Amino acid sequence: MEIVTIDLEFQGKTGVIAAYLIRGEEGNVLIETGPGSTRECLVSKLGELGVSAKDFAAVFVTHVHLDHAGAIGWWTGQGVPVYAHPKAVKHIIDPERLVESARMVYGDAFDRLWGEMTASPKDLVNVIEDGEAITVAGIEVTAIDSPGHAFHHHCYQIGSVIFAGDAVGAKLSHVDYLSVTAAPPQFHLSHTLETLEKIRALKPTAIYPTHFGAVEDVEEHLNSYRDAVELNVQFVRDRLREGMDEDSLRVAYQAFNMEQSFRAGLDSSRWEAYQIINGTDMCADGIRMYWEREANGGA
Repeated sequence: MEIVTIDLEFQGKTGVIAAYLIRGEEGNVLIETGPGSTRECLVSKLGELGVSAKDFAAVFVTHVHLDHAGAIGWWTGQGVPVYAHPKAVKHIIDPERLVESARMVYGDAFDRLWGEMTASPKDLVNVIEDGEAITVAGIEVTAIDSPGHAFHHHCYQIGSVIFAGDAVGAKLSHVDYLSVTAAPPQFHLSHTLETLEKIRALKPTAIYPTHFGAVEDVEEHLNSYRDAVELNVQFVRDRLREGMDEDSLRVAYQAFNMEQSFRAGLDSSRWEAYQIINGTDMCADGIRMYWEREANGGA
């Protein structure tokens, strides 16, 4: 088995969003499609490797956020089956509500950022359950239910490695700063921490976040991400207890994370890359909404 990291060069930035080509003895598997806006880049780079859509036995997506699964309709349109979390499949079959919601958030920037997400034929969309292992192209893929970032999130284990989606944060290549992937509306603190411990217990030799690339010092990464999550959610909780409003919280959260990033030696161009894939305004909203739900009994 061979793992090939494909850099989708999202918005002209390198090392921001990955898709993973898994080459098996009997064919290929793709993990993550990236957004529709990077589909041509992905197909071109696969072509350079001598691989086309007809050579894929399956696509697996960790969850249906547009940076991970926006191009999935094109792949099923080529006849490639997709596997996803039980709570994700309805949005793959009919992405209209997902797209409408994203358009409300991104406005005129939607098409430039994400491109088109099209519906997938129901007969090509497959549920894979937590702990279920299936073999495609001679590759055994096991699903790991991993809420925290989203309730419809799976990690996938192949051999001794785990493809982690957004479950273990965003850490771009060759930098020490870890960004907490707390997108609204489903970020959940205890679920995030439980997912980290579930991954730790599997003792992987490497993890592959979608943002970005292989992480081989798994224990250090999991410890660092747990610390980052706890630090940032406590910061937001303290500001809410002080009565800070939503707009001021976004400004404060960005400043708090800029301080963390620059202490880690991050330069301004890589800060901009983090903002593109995991903006601090969005994450401030996600953490705020979590604490508001908790204040209302978790509703």
